Amino acid sequence: MAKLIIGSTGGQPAEVLELKPGVNRFGRSAENDHVLADPEISDLHCEVLVDNDFIFVRDLDSTNGTFIDGDAIRESALYSGQRLRLGSIEMSLDAPPIRLTLPELPKPERTDIPSAPTPLADGYPSCLGHANRHAVWECPHCSRLFCDECIRKLRRVGGAQLKLCPSCSNPCKLTAWSEMMRNKKKGFFGTLVTKLTEGIKRTTRPLR
Repeated sequence: MAKLIIGSTGGQPAEVLELKPGVNRFGRSAENDHVLADPEISDLHCEVLVDNDFIFVRDLDSTNGTFIDGDAIRESALYSGQRLRLGSIEMSLDAPPIRLTLPELPKPERTDIPSAPTPLADGYPSCLGHANRHAVWECPHCSRLFCDECIRKLRRVGGAQLKLCPSCSNPCKLTAWSEMMRNKKKGFFGTLVTKLTEGIKRTTRPLR
């Protein structure tokens, strides 16, 4: 059974709030399923919906908001290990892992993408879909190379954006050219910060 755990504070042991299937309401009012005595929490603050393995949180127009891992939300899924904050009370979700059973479907192979990239003037390979652009992403599964425009992007709820191969749908990684450019940018900004810091030190004089 899913539960929210309020961490121990001031020597008090951790408190466990069991979540029943369906709607669980939180707030200061006695009408709620879980009453939280905190002046920063509204009478009807939020509700947590438990639907089989999925858990969703909905803010009920609370005064101070509902937060998941520090981000204010109106409606959002809540996953095991994430932290739900209402007022000054912070809870972590302890829930069974989500189990999805999906049929194995053959992945359509795109035939409009060439298999070999064209080397550019600097020696780095080009995108398979745009011969005049550097390849930004590489698929470890099929070894094909793509620019940022050709790659498929999938936004995960509460997570980072996935970069997927348009040919085989596997997650991609940055190419050697992308890593080289990223290191160059880091080096440039590091040098710029150093110069600015040294300039400030030279122009700063102690007040007499």
